[in-house]
Amino acid sequence: MTHDELLAKIESFNKVTTEGIERKALRAVVELHKPDIPYGLHDAVEACPIDGDVYPCSTIRAIENELK
Repeated sequence: MTHDELLAKIESFNKVTTEGIERKALRAVVELHKPDIPYGLHDAVEACPIDGDVYPCSTIRAIENELK
């Protein structure tokens, strides 16, 4: 799923089943791992600025796996 799709899924959580603070914390982690194109590389694949891995990084993959 794309970064925006992951954020939308997190935002769709029902507050009855997920406390607001948990949703905000999860969203903060996803925002930190937002994909970016490394400086000076125009045709490069997107990379995670935190992990340096190709997006989706291992952190985002772990979150996606838990949300399935």
